[in-house]
Amino acid sequence: AVLARDETAGGYRVQHIYRNDPDAPDDLSPLARYGVDVHEGDVITAVDHVPALSAPDLGALLRNQAARQVLLTVKPGGNGAAREVVVQPMTQSQESNLRYSEWEYTRRLAVDSIAHDSIGYIHLRAMGSTDIDQWARDYYPVFQRQGLIIDDRHNRGGNIDSWILEKLIRKAWFYFKSR
Repeated sequence: AVLARDETAGGYRVQHIYRNDPDAPDDLSPLARYGVDVHEGDVITAVDHVPALSAPDLGALLRNQAARQVLLTVKPGGNGAAREVVVQPMTQSQESNLRYSEWEYTRRLAVDSIAHDSIGYIHLRAMGSTDIDQWARDYYPVFQRQGLIIDDRHNRGGNIDSWILEKLIRKAWFYFKSR
């Protein structure tokens, strides 16, 4: 999430929680996970009972805690009592990937909204073995639309695989249809 130190609120205000494809719940932000119930505008006042403002940055209290359970004390953005929630912080690499996933997801939502689902959007991250899985996941829901935007901005390398090109130029030869 994007957090901002807020002395008057007594902690770090959650300005933005990164979001991504809801079909990939394992890739959600720690604050967006089921049961955490933290929202933009809420204030993190403590980490494992240590006051958040006692550290120069909230990251100092989360150092070396990736994938471990951490207890956050969170005060709602409006009125209400503070509550405690358990989260598992992520590494900087995972956070970078989360920001990238949000960028991809919001581009896809924008294309769907503007084109009213007549144009599909696919982003090519890279051409490694895990990227083929993402290509298939993103391609098949939209391949029959009137057009496709295949975005390779910020691509992390590799070559356009012949497998992808074959999928794009394939013509339908046969369909099954009920009587």
